[in-house]
Amino acid sequence: MISRLLARKRLAVRYWSGWVATRRGGRQIGPRPILALHRTPDPDCTTCGGAGEVMSGSPGQDEPDWDDCDCAPFLPLAYLWLPKPPAWLRHRRTAHDPWCTDPACAHHQHPF
Repeated sequence: MISRLLARKRLAVRYWSGWVATRRGGRQIGPRPILALHRTPDPDCTTCGGAGEVMSGSPGQDEPDWDDCDCAPFLPLAYLWLPKPPAWLRHRRTAHDPWCTDPACAHHQHPF
């Protein structure tokens, strides 16, 4: 029922792992994970054709720029801050090669 309601109102819930917000005084909050309620692009939009992005740029440019269309604003309508992961989860360990059976293996070549 919730998914039908969100689809009817062109809304989607998205997870952002590193959202940064700015307070009124100008001090930044984040990066913190959030769940955000966003408006999805209008499928009948004549500007973007339902993609939510419009290609723009100068003629001499190698790759075009992409601007957000007015039918799908980027900023969330509402969001919920999620707790930060614990410090022991954020600790980076040396990655083990999944292709090697020896735990002390240090090569980076795949077996095929």
